[in-house]
Amino acid sequence: RIIKKEGGGWSPMYHVAICDDDKVFISYIKKIISQVRNTSQTQLKIYEFYSGEELVGNLDAMMHIDLLVLDMELGGIDGDETARRFREKFKNTVLVFCSGVRAPTVKSFKVTPYRYLLKSYSDKQFVFEMGEIFAEVEKKAKEEYIVGHYRNNVIRVNIQDVLYVENAKRGSKIIVRPDCEAAKFEGQILVDDKLETLVKIYDEFAFAHSSYIINIVHVEKIVDNIVYLDNAECLSVSRTYQKEFRQIFTKSIAEKYK
Repeated sequence: RIIKKEGGGWSPMYHVAICDDDKVFISYIKKIISQVRNTSQTQLKIYEFYSGEELVGNLDAMMHIDLLVLDMELGGIDGDETARRFREKFKNTVLVFCSGVRAPTVKSFKVTPYRYLLKSYSDKQFVFEMGEIFAEVEKKAKEEYIVGHYRNNVIRVNIQDVLYVENAKRGSKIIVRPDCEAAKFEGQILVDDKLETLVKIYDEFAFAHSSYIINIVHVEKIVDNIVYLDNAECLSVSRTYQKEFRQIFTKSIAEKYK
């Protein structure tokens, strides 16, 4: 997930995809989005696709999408099939269907759309609907998570499910609780950010070693230079980080029970 630092705080940049074979309607939706977001401090990056084939063909190149506005009446690959393929990679994206006349089908609901909009809506109705849609996007964004990838799958992992994060050749590798949804992936879940970046963004993480950071939430105790996690796993704390790690752990315990 791309984070932009502004005014000393971290604020998200939302990635929005619009897929419609009508360029005029895409411009209209962008205008509505601009009206809804004109007082917001968040940033937007909008991707335009003019067919289901174009969107599907670019899935491998996309790492994160917060919102997809999808036309149901596309030529070639229709909206239902496009949504199905999109959902295979982006399981948590807010998905909104748009249609001129077509009614939703059983297939439509299998990909869990958040809204189904009619192109005949008035400007006022579109602004209202888009306001509620972005409220849902922001709600999802406020849930702390890391966007990782396993092969061609994009995986949204809740911070509470991350035990620790290790260095990897390109970015980092996250290790999750064995009972969480992300644990079903047998291979490595990778993230593009380095450990130094993750520690700055997420207060839950602290360096225990130059090669890994630990989620303090899952630390049960520290004995000498050994950290005991709540999944019965043990990790060592290097001498360089012992004092700081203990202080962070002690502070987290105090805040938990105050």
